[in-house]
Amino acid sequence: MSSPRRTDYVIGDIDATALAANYQCGHCLSETVLGTDPDTNGPRLEIRHDDGCPVLVGALPSTPDVVRALAGHVPDTFRRP
Repeated sequence: MSSPRRTDYVIGDIDATALAANYQCGHCLSETVLGTDPDTNGPRLEIRHDDGCPVLVGALPSTPDVVRALAGHVPDTFRRP
């Protein structure tokens, strides 16, 4: 068994492409756009929520939607055997 790879992320490396593909707002028909952040040259994920979406206006957090999007690629070191 190989040693686990260390990262600065709480749940391992975040695959921006997988996150963009799996993210779906639970309150609107948002679109995701994956691009490049001009300041860091790293990935940039833009979520385009519908007007009036409670996540867009800050009435509800996006955390549950992000967790669902990330759940598909949680590293094995964080899964139960």
